[in-house]
Amino acid sequence: MQFEVSKPVLLKAISSVNGAVEKKNTIPVLQNIKIEVLDDKVAMAATDMDIVVTTSFEADIKNGGSTTVPAQMFFDIVRKIPDSAKIMISQESQTILQIKSGKSKYSLPCIDASEFPNLSEGELGKEIEVDAEKLAKMIDKTRFAISNDETRYYLNGLFLQSTKREGGFELRCVATDGHRLALSYLSSENLDTEFGVILPKKSVAEIRRIIDGSKKIKISVSRVKIKIISEQATIVSKLIDGEFPDYDKVLPKNNNQTALVNKKSFFDCVDRVSTVATDKHRSLKMSVENGKINLQVSTNDGSFAYEELDVNYSGDKIETGFNSRYLLDVIGQIDKEEMIMKLKDGFSPVLLEAKDMHAIFVIMPVRI
Repeated sequence: MQFEVSKPVLLKAISSVNGAVEKKNTIPVLQNIKIEVLDDKVAMAATDMDIVVTTSFEADIKNGGSTTVPAQMFFDIVRKIPDSAKIMISQESQTILQIKSGKSKYSLPCIDASEFPNLSEGELGKEIEVDAEKLAKMIDKTRFAISNDETRYYLNGLFLQSTKREGGFELRCVATDGHRLALSYLSSENLDTEFGVILPKKSVAEIRRIIDGSKKIKISVSRVKIKIISEQATIVSKLIDGEFPDYDKVLPKNNNQTALVNKKSFFDCVDRVSTVATDKHRSLKMSVENGKINLQVSTNDGSFAYEELDVNYSGDKIETGFNSRYLLDVIGQIDKEEMIMKLKDGFSPVLLEAKDMHAIFVIMPVRI
């Protein structure tokens, strides 16, 4: 096996697959990247047995062949080679891969490619095409709410759903940890099939990474796997085997008390008063009335903080409380100047959104 390629091309390929490597795995070959030199291109792959990422690139191919090399060491060496350099990769023996660039030379230990696991895709459903930038935004708006509670494993991922709505189909990303819920959505003419699958957190991170730089991505799913094809890499991932809760029941339907709030000012006020919050829930008290919001934090040791913010609100007086960290996480997702806050009373979930943002956030109150 021997080929020559420019440093940027090789580094991009390694970076595309490197995230799938299981750094702590006790099976040595799973810490490696598989390199396969074909007639007209070089293919690379990495897996942790739950997700496999593959990519390919053109190179000056001298001889074909395949092997696997330690992912992190390979990445670090290539990363430190000058950007303008050409790199020659050659397999000196069954157990040694050589990397040459200019007057530099490195040798890495190999494991035979036959030991690299072959994860079959299985029977996948109909392929759909989605705008990559819009999907990336949907993921960014929701993945912060993925749960870390291992006892409710079905919440430890992102729910990707294609559902029929009035006027057509809609692609949705949903995440919840029981304290807050994030939903983003995209209407698409390319959708004509319904599905709902839970993507593991690691797969979400890898999918988000390979989306960058692509215009369109292709998605196909089965009951147990999902396949994502971008312009730079392909991911096949196992799904979380569980049933995502009926989140539609959580979305407030009768929150008819509406406050229009400047997003940045509100975020800054919450951030300042939460500085003194020391209890487990980092609780803050919020009061909404007559064109203003009052935020207050007081602790048993005498610490106290108070902020007042002018808002557009003329509804009933409502006093409620929130985990300040969760509230900041949600406000941070609003990318418009004006935020819409919909309330019902002091004990019900609050809905946060913004005009033309295609995302909805729900946060549960805490008892103060």
